[in-house]
Amino acid sequence: MPSRVVTVTLNYNHSKRFVLLLSETGVDHGRETILREARNKFRSKVSSVFLSGGVILAEGEPFPELVSQVWVGKGEPYCGPPGTVHGSPSAFDSELHLISGKSYLDDKAIEQLKAVGRLPGVALAVGLPDLHPGSRYPIGCAIAAEGIYPALIGSDVGCGIALYELSARPKSINPTKLASALRGLDDPWTGSVSAWLSNYGITRVSEFDTSLGTVGAGNHFAELCSVEKIVDEPAAEQLGVLAGGLYLLVHTGSRGLGSSILAGETTMESNPYIPPDSPHLQEYLTEHDYAVRWALANRDLVAHRIKQCIMPSLEDAGEVQLNLKKIIDVTHNSVTKHALSVRDTTRELWVHRKGAAPADQGVAPCPGNRGSFSWLLRPTGDGQYNAHSLAHGAGRRYARNALHTGAKINKANLTQTDLGSVVICEDANLLIEEQPEAYKDVACVVEDMEDKGVCKGVLILRPVVTYKVRKER
Repeated sequence: MPSRVVTVTLNYNHSKRFVLLLSETGVDHGRETILREARNKFRSKVSSVFLSGGVILAEGEPFPELVSQVWVGKGEPYCGPPGTVHGSPSAFDSELHLISGKSYLDDKAIEQLKAVGRLPGVALAVGLPDLHPGSRYPIGCAIAAEGIYPALIGSDVGCGIALYELSARPKSINPTKLASALRGLDDPWTGSVSAWLSNYGITRVSEFDTSLGTVGAGNHFAELCSVEKIVDEPAAEQLGVLAGGLYLLVHTGSRGLGSSILAGETTMESNPYIPPDSPHLQEYLTEHDYAVRWALANRDLVAHRIKQCIMPSLEDAGEVQLNLKKIIDVTHNSVTKHALSVRDTTRELWVHRKGAAPADQGVAPCPGNRGSFSWLLRPTGDGQYNAHSLAHGAGRRYARNALHTGAKINKANLTQTDLGSVVICEDANLLIEEQPEAYKDVACVVEDMEDKGVCKGVLILRPVVTYKVRKER
């Protein structure tokens, strides 16, 4: 009985492979045979079979002639070599743009970005200066594609950052006093969650609603800040940001809701790519938009609760609307459609932002680390090179696990910064993992983007109190 020799390679670890003799009489069932043998050899619950270039071999599809190598994965995007098997050359004709110079870019992050650029339907992959490796996909990038890859938006759909005015003319700004007032912010909000969400057009009930109004973990934060320097007076005046004022940056997302949406997509026994003509595309967008609105409502409620803490004369009972001035709110984990010119052809593409601020909605915040300044940036240029996107912050320089070795860190004074600000973080591991040394220099990130002509600085914010988590006693 004639057999075909097929090399089976693990998608995200190309050093793991084996040779399979696939019976020519059973090629119609080649996918099932490959997955069964791969699960046994790799001790992994692989569920996808990729042909060269990233084309998925669908269930029941005959095994293609002349194919001698496949890649298997657990639902993640393809990261093997480029190719044109079963697809037109244009499907893999993507551009790669890197915006860097002074900012450090990890080789692993660049390789992850290149792998994403080889996915079917991807036309443009942009690495911003805050680019850094993710577990499988890079963070700090914008990916333009014909359809939608939910995994390239990330698990925290709707995550973003907003700026609020707390007081235009405070009597004083005392970091220690302000820090002591921030209590109860990790507990469930005692107000009406349904009434609050109704202000954002949300009427459905979610298991995650009990987390509404909380910051969350990881790199999320709420930061009281003041104006350090105004670079662009007209732009700052238009925003209404004044020297001497007390402001609040809130960086948080959909608190598990977005993660549940992504989980529903990646556990499906199908290609994690949603083609532009798929009926499921609108179904996904409905859930995506719900998470984006929920995350926006969450940021507003965090800001509302913080103002209640530092201005206790305000009554909390019955409050169902934001009771402070919001200046900016941008979502940096989402997908939106834009007209982009790629290889001299202009077309409508879905821009996936995984840790990237939109550059088509006005001024965007670009926070540093908890011990450095943050920026407000005004987008410039036509948005073509950077896919209408900007860096969403400084970006990590070191992975979280590396910071526990003590080789590259200074563990002293982690709750008091060199700028005189106070850090509230009573999770010992998080305190280490989110310390200033973990991040790149935000000034270099901003300068790289300015040098590329995609933005201009508007003003610089000084941290006063950074809130992460407080364990109430």
